[in-house]
Amino acid sequence: MTILQVISQRHLSGAERVCLMLSESLQQRGHRVVLICKKDAVMFAEASQRGIEIRTPGVSGKFNPLVALGILRIAREVHADVIHTHLSTASQWGGAAGRLGGIPVVAHVHAMNSRYFFLLADAMVACSEGVRQHIIRQGVSPERIRTIYNGIESKRLVISQDISEIRASLSITGNTPTIACIAHLADKKGQADLIRAVALLKDTWPDLVCFFIGSGENMDNLRCQAEELGVARRAVLLGYRSDAVTIMNAMDIIILPSLGKEGLPLVLLEAALLGKPVICSNIPGNNEVVVDGATGLLFPPGNAAALAEQIDKLLSDKECSARMAQSAKDRAQNEFTIEAMTDRVEGLYHELSGLA
Repeated sequence: MTILQVISQRHLSGAERVCLMLSESLQQRGHRVVLICKKDAVMFAEASQRGIEIRTPGVSGKFNPLVALGILRIAREVHADVIHTHLSTASQWGGAAGRLGGIPVVAHVHAMNSRYFFLLADAMVACSEGVRQHIIRQGVSPERIRTIYNGIESKRLVISQDISEIRASLSITGNTPTIACIAHLADKKGQADLIRAVALLKDTWPDLVCFFIGSGENMDNLRCQAEELGVARRAVLLGYRSDAVTIMNAMDIIILPSLGKEGLPLVLLEAALLGKPVICSNIPGNNEVVVDGATGLLFPPGNAAALAEQIDKLLSDKECSARMAQSAKDRAQNEFTIEAMTDRVEGLYHELSGLA
């Protein structure tokens, strides 16, 4: 098959990575994949490394119908059998292109979005059941949208660097307890609650260090908050790191304190496949990856005290922590691989196109 992947990316984050991983996986199965995206050096470099064919007709602007015509022109040029769109703008205009050209369209919903931008698609894919229910509550027929969980490439999670070397590079000495949050620095990601939790633990765990990996508009606010709470040396903001997975592998616990509007966070899947214990807020998406008390721990979103209690629990009970991490890894290897995701997406393409 020839598959046109269309994404209106903002930065290289979860949806963008899913699109790239899926595109490469489909290519490896013998399909031709053409990626339409904005001109972006990071996206270009990653797509090129994976050997993905790229076109950049311009996919910006929700009030620019010329975008649909540009997508349709390329779809006809490459003889696309299916158009697969990601994110709202690409789905709006990719859906219109499909309708104009008589080409089946799959719209991928990566977060708690408005249904409006995805309605022209022949089928919708939700990255989690929470996202699917969010779209159904807006009046979309359940038959039009199915849940296909994000997948992770286990081959890219093979860490060659020794953990002791990684910790040394971060100035971590001995058995210093370490936790990390890998996410865009924004209010909705809840990093402020994690800093408050670190402050609550400074007497119980005086050596605890929390690393924040990611860039974003809240960088300065979080740094000021840490200083005000007296934990500036314990809350280390590393900014964006291309080696985030390597750093994750050297941590004792991975934490995602999101306040809401998650799809299916890749960081939780990566942590599971690395065998890292996880604590995250109990919100849709998160609680589909983490089974509370079995594959990780949940806490009420926005509750720093409850988060501190869960951190203390895992740091205090290494046996429990290791047991949950192993259970999470076993589950991820069965349910959250790129191979499983590709199987399900490929099956949907065949349904819509009539090709096998």
